Amino acid sequence: MNQPVVHEHRFRSMGTDVEILLMGESELRARQAFSRAELLAGEWMDTFSRFDSESELSRLNSSAGRPVFVSERLFDAVELSVRASLRTGGVFNPLILPALVAHGYDRSFDDPDIGSSLPMTIDVPPGVETLALDRDLRTVLIPPGGAIDLGGIAKGLYADQVASLFAGWPGGVVSAGGDLRAWGEGPDDGRWLVGVEDPGFGRDDIAVVALTDGGVATSGTNRRRWQRGSTLVHHLIDPRTGRPAGVVDRTVTVLAPTAALAEVGATACFIDPECTADRRLSRDLWGILTVAPNRLVSFVDCDPEAPFHVYFDH
Repeated sequence: MNQPVVHEHRFRSMGTDVEILLMGESELRARQAFSRAELLAGEWMDTFSRFDSESELSRLNSSAGRPVFVSERLFDAVELSVRASLRTGGVFNPLILPALVAHGYDRSFDDPDIGSSLPMTIDVPPGVETLALDRDLRTVLIPPGGAIDLGGIAKGLYADQVASLFAGWPGGVVSAGGDLRAWGEGPDDGRWLVGVEDPGFGRDDIAVVALTDGGVATSGTNRRRWQRGSTLVHHLIDPRTGRPAGVVDRTVTVLAPTAALAEVGATACFIDPECTADRRLSRDLWGILTVAPNRLVSFVDCDPEAPFHVYFDH
Protein backbone atom coordinates (compact mmCIF):
# COMPACT_ATOMS: atom_id res chain seq x y z
CA MET A 1 0.00 0.00 0.00
CA ASN A 2 1.33 3.44 -0.95
CA GLN A 3 2.07 5.81 1.90
CA PRO A 4 -0.04 8.99 1.81
CA VAL A 5 1.80 12.05 0.55
CA VAL A 6 2.12 14.76 3.20
CA HIS A 7 3.39 18.19 2.17
CA GLU A 8 4.94 20.20 5.00
CA HIS A 9 5.77 23.90 5.35
CA ARG A 10 7.05 26.01 8.26
CA PHE A 11 7.55 29.73 8.56
CA ARG A 12 7.80 32.44 11.21
CA SER A 13 4.94 34.91 11.62
CA MET A 14 2.76 36.52 14.31
CA GLY A 15 5.59 36.11 16.81
CA THR A 16 5.45 32.33 16.59
CA ASP A 17 6.23 29.32 14.42
CA VAL A 18 3.54 28.39 11.91
CA GLU A 19 3.42 24.83 10.57
CA ILE A 20 1.11 23.52 7.84
CA LEU A 21 0.65 19.93 6.65
CA LEU A 22 -1.43 19.05 3.59
CA MET A 23 -2.41 15.58 2.40
CA GLY A 24 -2.22 14.54 -1.26
CA GLU A 25 -2.27 16.67 -4.44
CA SER A 26 0.79 17.81 -6.34
CA GLU A 27 3.93 19.44 -4.98
CA LEU A 28 3.25 22.52 -7.12
CA ARG A 29 -0.24 22.96 -5.73
CA ALA A 30 1.11 22.52 -2.21
CA ARG A 31 3.71 25.27 -2.76
CA GLN A 32 0.99 27.56 -4.09
CA ALA A 33 -1.17 26.83 -1.05
CA PHE A 34 1.70 27.49 1.34
CA SER A 35 2.43 30.80 -0.38
CA ARG A 36 -1.20 31.78 0.08
CA ALA A 37 -1.02 30.87 3.77
CA GLU A 38 2.05 33.08 4.23
CA LEU A 39 0.33 35.99 2.51
CA LEU A 40 -2.67 35.52 4.80
CA ALA A 41 -0.37 35.53 7.84
CA GLY A 42 1.01 38.87 6.65
CA GLU A 43 -2.53 40.23 6.43
CA TRP A 44 -3.15 38.94 9.95
CA MET A 45 -0.10 40.86 11.18
CA ASP A 46 -1.33 44.02 9.46
CA THR A 47 -4.65 43.63 11.27
CA PHE A 48 -3.84 42.21 14.71
CA SER A 49 -0.23 42.99 15.66
CA ARG A 50 0.00 45.12 18.77
CA PHE A 51 3.74 45.58 18.25
CA ASP A 52 3.31 47.39 14.93
CA SER A 53 2.09 50.95 15.47
CA GLU A 54 0.63 50.94 11.95
CA SER A 55 -1.49 47.82 12.38
CA GLU A 56 -5.24 48.21 12.44
CA LEU A 57 -5.46 47.04 16.06
CA SER A 58 -2.80 49.52 17.17
CA ARG A 59 -4.66 52.33 15.44
CA LEU A 60 -7.88 51.26 17.15
CA ASN A 61 -6.17 51.17 20.56
CA SER A 62 -4.69 54.62 20.00
CA SER A 63 -8.21 55.96 19.41
CA ALA A 64 -9.68 54.79 22.72
CA GLY A 65 -12.59 56.94 23.81
CA ARG A 66 -14.21 57.36 20.39
CA PRO A 67 -15.87 54.99 17.91
CA VAL A 68 -13.62 53.77 15.09
CA PHE A 69 -14.66 52.18 11.80
CA VAL A 70 -12.78 48.88 11.43
CA SER A 71 -12.44 46.07 8.90
CA GLU A 72 -14.84 43.16 9.01
CA ARG A 73 -11.97 40.89 10.07
CA LEU A 74 -11.12 43.00 13.11
CA PHE A 75 -14.74 43.62 14.02
CA ASP A 76 -15.52 39.89 13.96
CA ALA A 77 -12.52 39.13 16.17
CA VAL A 78 -13.47 41.78 18.74
CA GLU A 79 -17.08 40.63 18.71
CA LEU A 80 -16.01 37.02 19.23
CA SER A 81 -13.78 38.08 22.13
CA VAL A 82 -16.67 39.91 23.75
CA ARG A 83 -18.90 36.84 23.45
CA ALA A 84 -16.11 34.67 24.84
CA SER A 85 -15.66 36.99 27.80
CA LEU A 86 -19.35 36.88 28.60
CA ARG A 87 -19.34 33.09 28.19
CA THR A 88 -16.49 32.72 30.68
CA GLY A 89 -17.80 35.19 33.24
CA GLY A 90 -15.03 37.64 32.36
CA VAL A 91 -12.13 35.19 32.88
CA PHE A 92 -11.27 35.62 29.20
CA ASN A 93 -10.94 39.35 28.60
CA PRO A 94 -9.42 41.10 25.55
CA LEU A 95 -8.92 44.34 27.54
CA ILE A 96 -5.85 43.04 29.38
CA LEU A 97 -3.30 44.83 27.20
CA PRO A 98 -2.45 47.63 29.71
CA ALA A 99 -1.81 44.95 32.36
CA LEU A 100 0.45 43.01 29.98
CA VAL A 101 2.44 46.14 29.21
CA ALA A 102 2.65 47.02 32.89
CA HIS A 103 4.31 43.67 33.53
CA GLY A 104 6.87 44.24 30.79
CA TYR A 105 5.26 42.51 27.81
CA ASP A 106 5.52 45.63 25.68
CA ARG A 107 7.39 44.07 22.76
CA SER A 108 7.51 40.84 20.81
CA PHE A 109 9.12 37.77 22.36
CA ASP A 110 11.53 37.90 19.43
CA ASP A 111 13.00 40.98 21.16
CA PRO A 112 15.72 40.04 23.69
CA ASP A 113 14.80 43.06 25.85
CA ILE A 114 11.38 41.65 26.77
CA GLY A 115 10.49 42.68 30.33
CA SER A 116 13.08 45.44 30.56
CA SER A 117 10.69 48.40 30.58
CA LEU A 118 10.21 50.45 33.74
CA PRO A 119 7.48 49.43 36.24
CA MET A 120 4.04 50.93 35.70
CA THR A 121 0.87 51.17 37.74
CA ILE A 122 -1.14 47.96 37.46
CA ASP A 123 -4.92 48.32 37.36
CA VAL A 124 -7.68 45.74 37.08
CA PRO A 125 -8.81 45.71 33.42
CA PRO A 126 -12.35 46.90 32.72
CA GLY A 127 -14.95 44.37 31.65
CA VAL A 128 -16.08 43.97 28.04
CA GLU A 129 -19.35 45.72 28.88
CA THR A 130 -17.32 48.93 28.54
CA LEU A 131 -16.75 48.19 24.86
CA ALA A 132 -19.32 49.57 22.40
CA LEU A 133 -19.74 47.63 19.16
CA ASP A 134 -22.04 48.70 16.34
CA ARG A 135 -22.30 45.99 13.68
CA ASP A 136 -24.39 48.11 11.31
CA LEU A 137 -21.77 50.88 11.28
CA ARG A 138 -18.95 48.40 11.97
CA THR A 139 -17.46 50.57 14.66
CA VAL A 140 -15.68 49.72 17.90
CA LEU A 141 -15.37 52.07 20.85
CA ILE A 142 -12.77 51.23 23.50
CA PRO A 143 -13.17 52.96 26.87
CA PRO A 144 -10.69 55.77 27.61
CA GLY A 145 -7.44 54.30 28.90
CA GLY A 146 -8.37 50.84 27.63
CA ALA A 147 -6.61 48.74 25.01
CA ILE A 148 -7.28 45.38 23.38
CA ASP A 149 -4.95 42.40 22.94
CA LEU A 150 -6.15 39.75 20.48
CA GLY A 151 -2.89 37.81 20.14
CA GLY A 152 -4.12 34.39 21.22
CA ILE A 153 -7.54 34.35 19.65
CA ALA A 154 -6.15 35.87 16.44
CA LYS A 155 -3.84 32.87 16.01
CA GLY A 156 -6.79 30.55 16.49
CA LEU A 157 -8.81 32.49 13.94
CA TYR A 158 -5.90 32.30 11.52
CA ALA A 159 -5.73 28.51 11.87
CA ASP A 160 -9.49 28.27 11.30
CA GLN A 161 -9.28 30.54 8.25
CA VAL A 162 -6.49 28.48 6.67
CA ALA A 163 -8.53 25.32 7.27
CA SER A 164 -11.47 26.96 5.51
CA LEU A 165 -9.33 28.09 2.57
CA PHE A 166 -7.83 24.63 2.12
CA ALA A 167 -11.01 22.64 2.79
CA GLY A 168 -10.79 21.20 -0.74
CA TRP A 169 -7.65 19.26 0.16
CA PRO A 170 -8.17 15.67 1.40
CA GLY A 171 -6.86 16.69 4.80
CA GLY A 172 -4.55 19.05 6.60
CA VAL A 173 -3.34 20.65 9.79
CA VAL A 174 -2.30 24.21 10.55
CA SER A 175 -0.58 25.10 13.82
CA ALA A 176 0.12 28.69 14.87
CA GLY A 177 2.02 28.49 18.12
CA GLY A 178 -0.24 26.71 20.58
CA ASP A 179 -3.34 26.89 18.37
CA LEU A 180 -4.03 24.06 15.93
CA ARG A 181 -6.81 23.18 13.51
CA ALA A 182 -7.11 19.82 11.75
CA TRP A 183 -9.49 18.70 9.03
CA GLY A 184 -10.06 15.71 6.81
CA GLU A 185 -7.89 12.66 6.29
CA GLY A 186 -4.71 12.32 8.32
CA PRO A 187 -1.65 10.07 7.73
CA ASP A 188 -2.18 7.86 10.81
CA ASP A 189 -5.09 5.54 10.03
CA GLY A 190 -6.94 8.53 8.62
CA ARG A 191 -6.41 10.64 11.74
CA TRP A 192 -4.11 13.43 12.86
CA LEU A 193 -2.06 12.81 15.99
CA VAL A 194 -1.32 15.80 18.23
CA GLY A 195 1.04 15.48 21.18
CA VAL A 196 0.26 17.02 24.57
CA GLU A 197 3.66 18.10 25.85
CA ASP A 198 4.99 17.66 29.35
CA PRO A 199 5.58 21.23 30.64
CA GLY A 200 8.66 20.04 32.53
CA PHE A 201 12.18 19.94 31.21
CA GLY A 202 11.81 16.57 29.50
CA ARG A 203 9.47 17.90 26.78
CA ASP A 204 8.04 14.40 26.25
CA ASP A 205 4.37 13.97 25.41
CA ILE A 206 2.15 12.95 28.31
CA ALA A 207 -0.76 12.23 25.98
CA VAL A 208 -1.60 12.09 22.28
CA VAL A 209 -4.85 13.38 20.80
CA ALA A 210 -6.18 11.68 17.66
CA LEU A 211 -8.75 13.61 15.64
CA THR A 212 -10.05 14.10 12.11
CA ASP A 213 -11.58 17.54 12.42
CA GLY A 214 -11.42 20.13 15.15
CA GLY A 215 -9.26 22.53 17.11
CA VAL A 216 -6.64 22.07 19.80
CA ALA A 217 -5.08 24.85 21.88
CA THR A 218 -2.67 24.86 24.81
CA SER A 219 -2.15 27.61 27.38
CA GLY A 220 0.79 27.55 29.73
CA THR A 221 3.73 29.49 31.05
CA ASN A 222 6.57 27.24 29.93
CA ARG A 223 7.08 29.39 26.81
CA ARG A 224 6.06 33.03 27.38
CA ARG A 225 7.48 34.06 30.71
CA TRP A 226 10.17 36.50 31.71
CA GLN A 227 11.91 38.05 34.67
CA ARG A 228 10.53 41.33 36.05
CA GLY A 229 13.12 42.42 38.60
CA SER A 230 13.29 39.47 40.99
CA THR A 231 9.84 38.17 40.00
CA LEU A 232 9.03 35.58 37.35
CA VAL A 233 5.95 36.72 35.43
CA HIS A 234 4.03 35.43 32.42
CA HIS A 235 1.49 36.49 29.79
CA LEU A 236 -1.65 34.82 31.16
CA ILE A 237 -3.22 37.73 33.01
CA ASP A 238 -6.08 37.15 35.44
CA PRO A 239 -8.53 39.97 34.57
CA ARG A 240 -9.88 39.90 38.12
CA THR A 241 -6.54 41.10 39.52
CA GLY A 242 -4.61 42.54 36.59
CA ARG A 243 -1.74 40.22 37.47
CA PRO A 244 -0.42 36.93 36.05
CA ALA A 245 -2.49 33.92 37.09
CA GLY A 246 -0.95 32.22 40.11
CA VAL A 247 -0.08 28.70 38.94
CA VAL A 248 2.99 28.54 36.68
CA ASP A 249 3.91 24.86 36.60
CA ARG A 250 1.12 23.46 34.43
CA THR A 251 -0.51 23.67 31.02
CA VAL A 252 -4.11 23.36 29.90
CA THR A 253 -4.94 21.80 26.53
CA VAL A 254 -8.46 22.13 25.19
CA LEU A 255 -10.19 20.39 22.29
CA ALA A 256 -13.09 22.11 20.58
CA PRO A 257 -14.79 22.41 17.18
CA THR A 258 -12.52 25.32 16.19
CA ALA A 259 -9.05 26.54 17.10
CA ALA A 260 -10.40 29.92 18.22
CA LEU A 261 -12.85 28.32 20.63
CA ALA A 262 -10.14 25.97 21.90
CA GLU A 263 -7.92 29.03 22.53
CA VAL A 264 -10.64 30.72 24.57
CA GLY A 265 -11.19 27.56 26.60
CA ALA A 266 -7.48 26.95 27.22
CA THR A 267 -6.89 30.52 28.38
CA ALA A 268 -9.96 30.63 30.62
CA CYS A 269 -9.34 27.20 32.16
CA PHE A 270 -5.70 28.02 32.88
CA ILE A 271 -6.61 31.26 34.65
CA ASP A 272 -9.56 29.76 36.52
CA PRO A 273 -9.75 25.94 36.61
CA GLU A 274 -13.29 26.25 37.95
CA CYS A 275 -14.55 28.24 34.96
CA THR A 276 -16.34 25.20 33.54
CA ALA A 277 -17.88 24.11 36.81
CA ASP A 278 -21.25 25.78 36.15
CA ARG A 279 -21.24 24.73 32.47
CA ARG A 280 -20.76 28.30 31.24
CA LEU A 281 -18.07 27.18 28.84
CA SER A 282 -17.71 23.40 28.91
CA ARG A 283 -20.83 22.83 26.84
CA ASP A 284 -18.94 24.43 23.92
CA LEU A 285 -15.81 22.31 24.39
CA TRP A 286 -14.87 18.69 23.67
CA GLY A 287 -12.21 17.99 26.25
CA ILE A 288 -9.86 19.62 28.77
CA LEU A 289 -6.46 18.20 29.78
CA THR A 290 -4.53 19.77 32.64
CA VAL A 291 -0.88 18.73 32.81
CA ALA A 292 1.87 19.36 35.36
CA PRO A 293 5.52 18.28 35.01
CA ASN A 294 5.64 14.50 34.65
CA ARG A 295 1.95 13.94 35.35
CA LEU A 296 -1.59 14.38 34.11
CA VAL A 297 -3.56 16.44 36.63
CA SER A 298 -7.01 15.89 35.11
CA PHE A 299 -8.92 15.08 31.96
CA VAL A 300 -12.50 16.34 31.50
CA ASP A 301 -14.45 14.72 28.67
CA CYS A 302 -17.00 17.46 27.96
CA ASP A 303 -18.55 15.76 24.94
CA PRO A 304 -18.22 11.96 24.69
CA GLU A 305 -19.64 12.10 21.14
CA ALA A 306 -16.97 14.48 19.82
CA PRO A 307 -14.66 13.12 17.06
CA PHE A 308 -11.45 12.68 19.03
CA HIS A 309 -9.65 10.20 21.24
CA VAL A 310 -6.94 10.77 23.85
CA TYR A 311 -4.17 8.22 24.44
CA PHE A 312 -2.28 8.60 27.71
CA ASP A 313 1.35 7.65 28.22
CA HIS A 314 1.37 5.57 31.36
